[in-house]
Amino acid sequence: MRHAQHTPPKTQRPLYHAALAAGLILLLAGCAARYPLDIPEAQWEAMTPTEQRQAREQQVALDRARAEQRAAEARAREEKAREARLALEVRRQEARPGERVQCVLEGELRRGSSWHAMTPAGIDVVSGMTVPVALTSPDGRRRQDAYASFDGQAVTLCRHERELARPGADCARLVGTQRDFARGLAGRVETERFVRGTLRCDLPLRTR
Repeated sequence: MRHAQHTPPKTQRPLYHAALAAGLILLLAGCAARYPLDIPEAQWEAMTPTEQRQAREQQVALDRARAEQRAAEARAREEKAREARLALEVRRQEARPGERVQCVLEGELRRGSSWHAMTPAGIDVVSGMTVPVALTSPDGRRRQDAYASFDGQAVTLCRHERELARPGADCARLVGTQRDFARGLAGRVETERFVRGTLRCDLPLRTR
């Protein structure tokens, strides 16, 4: 008895052939040789075994140097971030009355063309310093890095650090006097493409 050969229906043949062609391309790409130092295939084939070995050794040394450079850069970034955290903590502890303010932002975060709920975010900022603030959704799937500053009268929160000093930037601001902040100040903040909600701020209690 002859067995019928499976043939895709005519309506599926274009998709079938396209998938087959894509698979063949991926297979050939995976089989394509990549030679050390990005040496072209024709040049590689013309090289002696000794030259090929030297090229491989040079590629290994180059890869190792690049990996060490990336690791060094990562360590430098981490050290810089650690120093910034320590400097901020010292500045907070040494802040004079009215130089430090603590806030809570509650509201929504803009992502694309929609607004999404966000987890209440704490902001602890000192005059003369920029503080990074992480804004996240309750499920943790959405995150927006932001930056805050305080000049004694205004708490400003922006998506980018460079926007803090730029007039007219799409930033959230709460403005008040020292007495306002001492008593506790809350206000509605709303930006066009960033955040909207309520920002509550006051001066921290003195512990010494």
